[in-house]
Amino acid sequence: MEKITAIILAGGKSSRMGEDKGLLKINNISMVEMIIKTVTPMVSKIIIISNNQEYLKFNTDVFPDLIKNKGPVGGIYTGLNYTKTGTNIVLSCDTPFVSQSLLKLLLDSSKKKLITIPKYNEKLHSLIGIYKKNALPYFKESIENGFLKLGLVNKNLNCKIVNVSLIENASFFNEKTFVNVNTKKDLEKINNEYKG
Repeated sequence: MEKITAIILAGGKSSRMGEDKGLLKINNISMVEMIIKTVTPMVSKIIIISNNQEYLKFNTDVFPDLIKNKGPVGGIYTGLNYTKTGTNIVLSCDTPFVSQSLLKLLLDSSKKKLITIPKYNEKLHSLIGIYKKNALPYFKESIENGFLKLGLVNKNLNCKIVNVSLIENASFFNEKTFVNVNTKKDLEKINNEYKG
């Protein structure tokens, strides 16, 4: 069975939230813990990309960005640099409801592509994806050229897009799976709506 690494991106400045998003809690569980719980049965290793060493308490490797202030492109570059596996699940720390079913679908769809991401309700989700180690030099080149829009990097690499909106009766076919938590208002709404 192929070994897979989960790369959780928790290095953002969280300017809209005002504090480290991954450590914020939904129903008394931090968002990063929710993601770790989801991916643990699927992977051989989990690494967190963050400049905050508090993430070490989750018993995973924590690596700061190799090149500072380069956004998600820099975070993925750092993760691909440190991973030892060819196939990697990349997740932002603010996608706490991502499902195993969705990740399995993306993995199954990723065999011949460097990058595979989902599309839901006409929106691409580049920070829920499968990123191959072989994409590393392209991310390095993008950073060196100041090309930091992840969507455009993925497009240039001809990423595979899986339109999950077209899949009927799928267990990941709901809006909750793709929830992003960006502001305190988002967090309050989610805590009220999604109990347990």
